[in-house]
Amino acid sequence: MKKVIYIAFNYNHDTGISSKRLRGVSKYLPSFGWQPIVIVPRTSNETVELDNVRVIETDYQDMISKFMRKSNNTGRKREVSGRDQSNKLVSKGLSIAGEIFAYPDSMKYWKKPAVEAASEIIENEKIDAIMSTSSPVTSHIIAHDLKEKYDIPWVADLRDLWNLNPYINHNFIRRHFEKRLEMKTFRNVDALTTTTELAKTTLQSIHPDKRIECVVSGFDPEDFEKTKQTENSERLTLMYAGSLYSGKRDPSILFDAIGQLIEEGKIDSGKIVLDFYGDETNLAELSRKYNIEGNVNIHGRITQGEVLQHQMNSDVLLLISWMNESEKMFIPGKVYDCIGCQKPILSIGYKEGSLKDLIERTEIGYHVSDVGECKKAIYDYYTKYNKNELRYGGNEFAQEYSLKNTAKNFSKILEEVI
Repeated sequence: MKKVIYIAFNYNHDTGISSKRLRGVSKYLPSFGWQPIVIVPRTSNETVELDNVRVIETDYQDMISKFMRKSNNTGRKREVSGRDQSNKLVSKGLSIAGEIFAYPDSMKYWKKPAVEAASEIIENEKIDAIMSTSSPVTSHIIAHDLKEKYDIPWVADLRDLWNLNPYINHNFIRRHFEKRLEMKTFRNVDALTTTTELAKTTLQSIHPDKRIECVVSGFDPEDFEKTKQTENSERLTLMYAGSLYSGKRDPSILFDAIGQLIEEGKIDSGKIVLDFYGDETNLAELSRKYNIEGNVNIHGRITQGEVLQHQMNSDVLLLISWMNESEKMFIPGKVYDCIGCQKPILSIGYKEGSLKDLIERTEIGYHVSDVGECKKAIYDYYTKYNKNELRYGGNEFAQEYSLKNTAKNFSKILEEVI
């Protein structure tokens, strides 16, 4: 079996969507002839143990703890005087410091121990390839140094784009150095991968001479072999799990649509409920604004296992995205768990893009971008629910979105670059 060093910072982060892709790839690569050796930092997270996967934990100190230790040595008097500064000034100072010191990211101090750990393995075993995955981009810089030192084929997976990420806004000086660093880092890469065709096209614009492939994420089939529906709802239950990112993911369209349908007498207020798990940003206020307080349940944060169980027991799964053109490029990781649950989906977000294309291609539900479209989708689900005809409609394309296929696609790329 061939061996691949996998530089994967977030591998052990059990609550993160990104970690599912990392663990899924490493879990299923052995099925396609590749044994992964995962390099991760030693953090407070428990090590994830999977059959046929070696995990090497390295020393690690993040930037904040490194500098906090230094500042603590200056004495208590300095600490007390800092309390007199306004929150605004402190926030501004931290932002400026971040631009300067967190370059290229705050995990940069992981580079030395990760390179040392990977080098020891490479020098004692036959390693056929290297893979790195971001964020953080430090993972790619580690892989770059290993490629330079040992001339081993290297595949870099950009789950999030580096300089062309629309959600990262640096000042013009930082942007200049970031762009230069990205070009230097990927100068000797054998292949770049990303998660959607739109992201691939965007990445190709600054790396026109590089091989770039789209490798979509997916759900882990084994998660849903263990989790089954345990109860039937008495009301049409729509469920959302996750962060609302301080209101960027805004459920107003959903609340307005349900409020109007109730007011118009098209749906019975007592036969529909919205369950929210995660942060509580403006949910209570919005429910009052649209007169649906009695239809909205706010539960707070729960574990990933509990999320899956509640999804299995719900009737419709909600996806709420930022109503911004920047969202066109991305597919939220939660959509794959929705496919795994085999429940109808109601997605609310920007009018076009990768997510809408996926939903329409797989026929797993509706993607809407205004109140009128949302009303039609909810009324359709409500009518089918009352007739006991509400079913998951995913077609044969939906099953392509499994982490087993994700690993298979990576294995093909690895075979082609070695």
